[in-house]
Amino acid sequence: MAEQHPAQRRSAGAAVSLRSLAFDVATSGYSLMDLDFVILDVNRAFAESTGLDREMLVGRQAFEVFQENPLQSDHAPARTMRQSLDRVIATGQPDVMHIQRFDVPDPSEPGAFHERYWSPVNLPVMNDDGDLVALLQQVEDVTDYRDDLVKVLGYLREVPAGTSAETSRRFAEYAATAMAHSSLYHSAQREVEQLQEALTSRAVIDQAKGILTGRHRCGSDEAFARLRKMSNEANVRLRDVAAALVYQTAVPPRAGMTTREDAV
Repeated sequence: MAEQHPAQRRSAGAAVSLRSLAFDVATSGYSLMDLDFVILDVNRAFAESTGLDREMLVGRQAFEVFQENPLQSDHAPARTMRQSLDRVIATGQPDVMHIQRFDVPDPSEPGAFHERYWSPVNLPVMNDDGDLVALLQQVEDVTDYRDDLVKVLGYLREVPAGTSAETSRRFAEYAATAMAHSSLYHSAQREVEQLQEALTSRAVIDQAKGILTGRHRCGSDEAFARLRKMSNEANVRLRDVAAALVYQTAVPPRAGMTTREDAV
């Protein structure tokens, strides 16, 4: 094999350095783990979103650091997360999860937790021979957006009687996939900041119109009218009403949440 030119070696070294910098400045949270779920590295966004310093995370087993909040143990969030990571190991393919509640420990008060909702994607890391050597977890903290939309979710009712289970399943699958791939809430926020509000709004509204068109077996115009009615009654932007509808289709409302008779 021909010896690598010094300039090529310098270029390769610079690329590795830039890759490390890009990992750390990414706005999504990233955690790199070995196949036993020991944390090898995290970026700044991951540490900030979990409220734990990098030194408290690296070298520790992920499920020892992020233990379940006893108050939500019935939902088995750790088991759900581990099953996703196991699927990545078994298949060598990315695993996109629906929005998950997984509370994080309060470092200032032992035994206390902060309620958190996440949009996670677990990814395989392969070496040059195609062997799985690590796991990369990408997470978006969507807690604030969930809380902001609770009052909108209260206006949304269950799928009307007469809608088939298969139709409901397709709605939920479509909405969950769209949210997971586009990181709906955080990406929308960044796009607003980048003056792409119109484009983002149209995409989300179109998704919501598609859900309502199938749910109520109505035309596009009637679906849009339903969204506008909800926007006016809730005094919430049309785009946020549409985002709430997409969210509600993928994540059922909390037990005991009331709904309005005249919901969309």
